[in-house]
Amino acid sequence: MTKLTFLLQTSNGVPVMGLAKNDTVIFDSASDATLLGSRDYRSVLQTGLRSIGAELNELTEIFVDIGPGGLGITRTGVAFANGLGFALDIPTIGLPAFDLLGTQLADQTDDPVVIIRKAANPFVHFGIFKAGKLAHYEHCEREIAVKHIQRLDKYAIAGNVDIEGIDAPEVNAATIKTMLKVAKRHAIPDTNARAYPIVEALS
Repeated sequence: MTKLTFLLQTSNGVPVMGLAKNDTVIFDSASDATLLGSRDYRSVLQTGLRSIGAELNELTEIFVDIGPGGLGITRTGVAFANGLGFALDIPTIGLPAFDLLGTQLADQTDDPVVIIRKAANPFVHFGIFKAGKLAHYEHCEREIAVKHIQRLDKYAIAGNVDIEGIDAPEVNAATIKTMLKVAKRHAIPDTNARAYPIVEALS
């Protein structure tokens, strides 16, 4: 029986789902325009399994994006992942969106990666990813985030907040390939492990 990893990213507002075998992505819903953004997770998963000739019971681990980001869609994605993990008796591991976004751009630059996502006005989720990890995070007012950015000489930027005088974000979602890369850094916990969405803080 094939051992498959299930990956689900939702916090950017456009759900993407993937299946991987070992270190290789073998299904990515982002490559199919008819599936991209679908919130019918069960149907997309069934389509993915069918496309690679696999069964649901071949899933051995689940990794799900836990935000911060769109609150409703993130919670829905995490709930689906947790429910599936419970039903299959396999672990569900949460991956912070800022780790995913930071890794996505860190593969393209040596500069720090600034990540800024919308929260309840006037607040934002703000982070700085460097040296392979999230070095700073805070839920703060937009003006405070701007001051942090202005202190940096060079940076790449990810997220969904446009700020006058600052470069527009390059991405607001990681690829499934990047998500798998981040997932592989994690030790696999017990089968009863479940994920929890990030609301206003990373802990």
